[in-house]
Amino acid sequence: MKRFQKFHFRGQNPNEEILLVVRRHWFDILKQFLVVFLMALLLIFSFYAFPYFLDDFGGAKLQPLIFFLESSFSMLIWLYAFLIWIDYYFDVWIITDKRIINVEQKGLFMRHISELELPKVQDVTTEIEGIIPSVLNYGDVHIQTAGTVTRFIFWHVPDPYKIKGIIMELQEKAQRREARKLGKAIHTAEQKAAHLLDE
Repeated sequence: MKRFQKFHFRGQNPNEEILLVVRRHWFDILKQFLVVFLMALLLIFSFYAFPYFLDDFGGAKLQPLIFFLESSFSMLIWLYAFLIWIDYYFDVWIITDKRIINVEQKGLFMRHISELELPKVQDVTTEIEGIIPSVLNYGDVHIQTAGTVTRFIFWHVPDPYKIKGIIMELQEKAQRREARKLGKAIHTAEQKAAHLLDE
């Protein structure tokens, strides 16, 4: 697909084409940013509320301490928001014409990458639970595999039925390619065996 020609990843084969790049649904990050928003409201409230309370408890003497606490809390809010964004942006699933790659960011300095070859896909199911996921059309895609990782899960992705359809179609094409390769290998082996018997 021309849309993903600019995307590349480490370990991509020269003839491997990226068909889809999937991130979690925007509502998933919105839920997490709700906590950041509430913390920011608390901080703003503290800017207005503390001067009234300071007058009763000594006023100017506590002002540097209050300023330090508010500054520290605002830095904590920014750091938490940054970690949420990093986790959202770098958690990605890449679907190519040969495999599926799962890149899972854990904090700032840890990343877990796993991959699944399409012929190893045995079953693909979707799961949408709740009113909001049903209305916004997002959910999980579960892939049953024949590899070492028995389940491959796309968490909270948009349009899970479309993703399931793409994976199933690619899996069928990959199985047909594997069957053709196997058929050619058997045919070649039979020809060699017949040639050796003729000698």
